[in-house]
Amino acid sequence: MTTPILDPNDQWREKAACSGSNTDDFYDDRIGPTRRARGRCHGCPVVDSCLATTLRYEGLAGYKWGISGGLTANQRRAMRCEILLGDTPDFDEALELTSLRWRHVLYPLRYKGATPAEMAVFLRESFEMDVSAATVRLAVWWLGGKAPVRPRRGPNDERLDWQLVRDECRPVFERLRGLGAPVADIAAYLDVSKNAMEVAIRAWNSAERATLEVAA
Repeated sequence: MTTPILDPNDQWREKAACSGSNTDDFYDDRIGPTRRARGRCHGCPVVDSCLATTLRYEGLAGYKWGISGGLTANQRRAMRCEILLGDTPDFDEALELTSLRWRHVLYPLRYKGATPAEMAVFLRESFEMDVSAATVRLAVWWLGGKAPVRPRRGPNDERLDWQLVRDECRPVFERLRGLGAPVADIAAYLDVSKNAMEVAIRAWNSAERATLEVAA
């Protein structure tokens, strides 16, 4: 991983696109301010240093709020899960994927609904570019897009988010919980609301209780 190792006295903040400006937009959850904040991050020369610093100070289960390093709080939660699963994004490669050349490759894949893992396979097979799914996901986030990892719905799949999670995401949920990830972070990793995650958990617990009752 090429995430910057930062010295506490590093002056990267002076190079930040938001340096000297009003930072209220970075801590306002409304759509307009959020877009303005992420717009400042886009193309910022030290977005990787900003993100690395934020991840270091937030910690695994720390409180996360606002836009930092070009990512929302939920995206940073999701990245924590990527790291726990052993897929730490390479910041340098992610930055390269945000360049004009690679944007034209990633955008069509995004619009077709490709997952980060599928994009990574495409890049490897078509361009011999060996990048991880987490690295691709970070690049898509930095470009302002969404990159969900949960299974895609088919054309006639009318399941709600919690039902999709209930049916197809229990193994990764249990693995992440075993690694210490909070429920809120796992929900962010799967790109569903915390409420949807909690409803899926209740459904799993209810099914287990029913099985035990039948066995008794």
